[in-house]
Amino acid sequence: MPSMHPRYEDGVPKDCCRIRCCNAEGQEYPGQRAPFPYANPTSKTKGIVKRKPVFSYDKEFTYGLLASVFEGVGGNADFERLSDRTQRVWCKTLDRCDLEAVDFEDCQSYIYELLALCDTITWECTGRSFEEWGILDAVQMELSKAWMHFVRLVWMRDLEWEDLVRCISDPNAELSVEAEYHLTDPPAAVKHIVSSKLLVPLQVWGFFLRAAAEAEDPRKRRG
Repeated sequence: MPSMHPRYEDGVPKDCCRIRCCNAEGQEYPGQRAPFPYANPTSKTKGIVKRKPVFSYDKEFTYGLLASVFEGVGGNADFERLSDRTQRVWCKTLDRCDLEAVDFEDCQSYIYELLALCDTITWECTGRSFEEWGILDAVQMELSKAWMHFVRLVWMRDLEWEDLVRCISDPNAELSVEAEYHLTDPPAAVKHIVSSKLLVPLQVWGFFLRAAAEAEDPRKRRG
């Protein structure tokens, strides 16, 4: 049965990961015939490096996922109205979940921060806050659960997530072809994982906005 808690490797700080340890000749041990006889040496840190951000890896893609939240809301709602600053904050806040190893069992302050950010994004993209949409209570209850789901997915650091983080954190990623975490197409892997991690909170967020819009304009109701 899979573990219900993340597995942290002994001797590796939570904001770091272990990658292929090699010298400047790409050797993991003296005399090895490396696939590529050159590399950025990682032996001084024994292959332990800082984790690189996943959600900021392709900021445009992560930002673009917000389109689904405001689709069908009407009233000139548009994710492209989001300011450059808030776009950056969106990606950085999501990345903190992994880079700061936010604990699923003690993450209420982080959840509040995500809800406040969602409120800011909603105001910028629709001209109205959650309270002005009349959905503040529902959002605080249901969207917070959706973000808890997100935190748990990241917190677990499953094999797929860790392989991606190790790959994009490895300064020799393109040369580490024999590493167990090697990915042939990291950008595609990032898009897949970012989409899957954000699926639930973005769906819940958009659902409440569309429901509020339909409540105000019966012509939008189906049936």
